[in-house]
Amino acid sequence: MQLIELQCVAFQVARAAVAFCISCISLQAWSSNALWSAYLAENPSALQLRADYTYFDEQLDVINYLDSLGTSSRPDDYLKPSFEFGYRVGDWRPFIEFSEVEGSAVRERQPFRVESTASYRTAGLTRYFGNSDEGGAATLQVTDIEQDSLDIDCYERSGVVLGGSCEEADFQLVDGDLLLETGESVAFPVLTSSAEAISLKASVDWWNRWSSAPLLLGHSLSLSATELDHTNYSPLYDLQSSFLLNTPFDGKTLGSLIDELKQDLPQDEPWQEAVLGYDFSVSYFLGDWIFNGALGGRYVQRFNYSDPMKRKQYRSNARLSGEVWYQFEKAAAYLRGEAFSNYLLGIDPLAYNSKSSRFFEHPYGQVTAGFILSFE
Repeated sequence: MQLIELQCVAFQVARAAVAFCISCISLQAWSSNALWSAYLAENPSALQLRADYTYFDEQLDVINYLDSLGTSSRPDDYLKPSFEFGYRVGDWRPFIEFSEVEGSAVRERQPFRVESTASYRTAGLTRYFGNSDEGGAATLQVTDIEQDSLDIDCYERSGVVLGGSCEEADFQLVDGDLLLETGESVAFPVLTSSAEAISLKASVDWWNRWSSAPLLLGHSLSLSATELDHTNYSPLYDLQSSFLLNTPFDGKTLGSLIDELKQDLPQDEPWQEAVLGYDFSVSYFLGDWIFNGALGGRYVQRFNYSDPMKRKQYRSNARLSGEVWYQFEKAAAYLRGEAFSNYLLGIDPLAYNSKSSRFFEHPYGQVTAGFILSFE
């Protein structure tokens, strides 16, 4: 394949890249506390269906997460519809869950907007103990996460736009073979990115009713292990001409700038992440209404993880949530608000990498609405 330079006005790749396109868009796994397990323990119907919808945008940013970032790139909006099907067989409940996350990020420079989609597929098994007044549940589940391949057409750095087919591109790498064969000039995207992960999670929920009061105290303890693999490719990596690689730009060679580009992106080799989580919840029952509050935290440990630029790592995250439920005869509807001290650390493994770590310094919040249906 031949790579032909066009319109090389100036070139400062420097260290910036566009890994944020998959990382600052939150791809959150569904989170709950012991109330969910206690509800299912009390409603042992054969088939259960849960559906919910999680959403975030600037209008819902009541904790000023976006303003706290202080950066030219920031999450814009994100939505996550999720569906779970479970079948109760005695004290056992196998279940499957499907989610698709769509998110976007905006920038003051090229690329002005980046959109990303990821799919979550979960299979699990729960064993229930006791009853709705005093009992527990143990769950083992495996989740496969895959983000669609994402092309970044153009990227601007230090006033220079690297293309890509955008009109304002100052520098382009064009498909030389296609140009020679057809005369058509087609520029390569400056970066192509994708990611995938596989996660295994074990959790235990236990609860008990507080004396004769309509209060349910719940505890949730979880441990998850995830392997993550990010893939990033740029046609700049294919340049082999010593003349081009040694070309100076503002005191640096093109080759050194490409090396810095690689260092700024998430590592090519897979790494592993272990997350220990705990939540304490209190639920108050008032007729058909349930009011729930929970406080918890996550601690994250990474293995085989590297960042040549030595950016700060974040390992702990506090979580505060509030829920309102309304119960019908064979159904329930709920609304949940969540706040995190450090973005989605320990909540969504795909979101964190060396490029996106700066987003995890700040608190974050989101809203979820959903319902549960039970069938005999």
